[in-house]
Amino acid sequence: MNALTRWEFKSHLVYVFKFKRLVFSAFFRFFLASFFSPFVATCLFAGDSSAVQDTEKYSAETYMDNAQYHFSRRRFLNALDNVRIVLEILDSQKTPDKKLKLEAEILAAQTLKILEREEEAANMYERALSHGYLDKEAYAYLALYFDKNKTFDKALHYFTQYYEADKKDVATHIRYAALLGRLKKREEAKRVLAGIDVERGVKKITDCENLETKKKYKEAVECFELVRKTMPDSERNYLGIYRVATNLKDNKRVEQNAEWLYFIFGDDTRYIWPLVEVRIRQRKFYSARIFLEEIIQLRGQDSEAERLLSNLRTETGSATEKPFRASKKEMQFLEKIR
Repeated sequence: MNALTRWEFKSHLVYVFKFKRLVFSAFFRFFLASFFSPFVATCLFAGDSSAVQDTEKYSAETYMDNAQYHFSRRRFLNALDNVRIVLEILDSQKTPDKKLKLEAEILAAQTLKILEREEEAANMYERALSHGYLDKEAYAYLALYFDKNKTFDKALHYFTQYYEADKKDVATHIRYAALLGRLKKREEAKRVLAGIDVERGVKKITDCENLETKKKYKEAVECFELVRKTMPDSERNYLGIYRVATNLKDNKRVEQNAEWLYFIFGDDTRYIWPLVEVRIRQRKFYSARIFLEEIIQLRGQDSEAERLLSNLRTETGSATEKPFRASKKEMQFLEKIR
């Protein structure tokens, strides 16, 4: 190979090498722009990867922009990392930007909610509310969270706020009414249900009962659920769902509706019986005994309740005298309703 040929060969290699570098650089930039935020990509191309972690060099606003970018791309863990840095920076300042801090708290709460980190989300929503955040969705989330975790005083507070802000959410307001009933405020519970803004329905309770008669239980339960959205204050819907769910062996729905019947409409002994049946099936004989005694007390005399109570005491012995494996909270609750 002569000198000219060697020079041409070297030139060709240089050209190929430069071309490959150009293609790789373009691909890498596209990858970063797609996967990372512009802020992170800039830091990497600047040759300063440590800058991403440098909370002193970059402002809280920069990290907030980064968090919002990740949130918009549904990269929630990345968003949470950045919003945490925002809050750390602001908490370390003597006079932090209150508006930015509130925005960060809201974004953190929304992100944690999506990630199903319920306790952390609830804490962050409460923190945001304490700093002036007004949002009905936050009230609903906190109401349901505290109700689920049996922190009833807080649940009641947020249910009340949500009800005042939006009377159209039937499912959540039924939970509100049930809590009021649990707290022995049945008349207020019924007023809450009667005050819900409902839409006009296309089906009637009789349609659902006809489906139940034909043993079309799946269609019937869907029908009752649909009608209840338009008539949440009618005990017939709760009782219908209880009956059909029993046939479907849907234990969760059975227990839920039995409890709602008792809490909201339990001043009528007809609506205590479903919960008696549930507790007996669950072998919670102490609880069943308490409800049977309540039926007898309300009616003055009830031969069916008295007969069942006598049979329970005979057949289960000491199991009716105290709760079996009852927690402290369950024991306190059962004692309250005696």
